[in-house]
Amino acid sequence: MKDVIDEFRRAAGKSFRELRRVLHEKYCWKCPQRSTRDRIGCREVEAWMRLRSALEEELTEQVKGLGETYHEGVLLRIRDKTEKPTIKIIRDKGGYIIIRDSTSGLRMGHEVMVGSRILRVEGLDGAAVITGGGRYPLYEVRGRVLDRVRPGHPFYKYIRALEGHDE
Repeated sequence: MKDVIDEFRRAAGKSFRELRRVLHEKYCWKCPQRSTRDRIGCREVEAWMRLRSALEEELTEQVKGLGETYHEGVLLRIRDKTEKPTIKIIRDKGGYIIIRDSTSGLRMGHEVMVGSRILRVEGLDGAAVITGGGRYPLYEVRGRVLDRVRPGHPFYKYIRALEGHDE
């Protein structure tokens, strides 16, 4: 197993260096930040993000090849092991939405965020939620809506102040 991981690290390092070179030769010359790029590391950040995205996409495709019911459970378990549940405040039209980015404890009637849509859970089917908008694997659910904060809500002014708005 160590040999496989070492081989992957070498290949990833080579791909990272090659991607930095391509960015430098074909894209960075026209970037308005080219004079500060050595201090801010934008090339490295861009290479990192593209490689990470490519790795996640490839691994997801490999897991999906294992079968639909199996891969949904595997992807959910990966998400649960790699992400710690947190509370997020997301700006929404006219206010904010408070979300717990975990799917544990979901029940019928809860609201969940899938992509940018808020949907009500009408049922659960193994590693998926059923909503009026369709069936979604739990790994696609961004989290459970805990509250909506609109003008008049006790937290509204506080959140606005955190964003730098003077009321």
